[in-house]
Amino acid sequence: MGMSLGVGKSASGRHRSNSEINVTPMVDVMLVLLVIFMITAPTLKEGLAVDIPRATATQSINIEDAHLITVTEEGYVLKNKAGTKEDRYRQIPELVTDLKAYLKTCEASKKKPTVVIVGDGAAKYERIVQVWNAVINAGVEQVSFQVEPGEPEKKL
Repeated sequence: MGMSLGVGKSASGRHRSNSEINVTPMVDVMLVLLVIFMITAPTLKEGLAVDIPRATATQSINIEDAHLITVTEEGYVLKNKAGTKEDRYRQIPELVTDLKAYLKTCEASKKKPTVVIVGDGAAKYERIVQVWNAVINAGVEQVSFQVEPGEPEKKL
């Protein structure tokens, strides 16, 4: 018995081709793509780094449909799921207008509007209260503050 290399002679003496698919190169390519994805996925994290305060009394809520408003250390109020500091509100009335549009969207889709304020631990308290006040003035009833579960700092 001889070994065939994909091309052989049929009974009629004509050459025929091998119609089998070699999957080894395809598996190699898929593994390389998997490794590339695993390396790059952690660097594609959305949003900006915000140092969120810690608290022991926390309650988890589903924030998939929530409207996230981020207050940075510098006092910038970032829009919902903003990727850069340039994607921010310039004035509080702009935030209120955006929140009223969010309320209308929630009413149309029959969802409960939820706003989560993500405040940096070093942000001024005054700015966070301004944002909270704007959310209340826009008519949003469900307002939460994002904190990390854990022991807060001991110093005051």
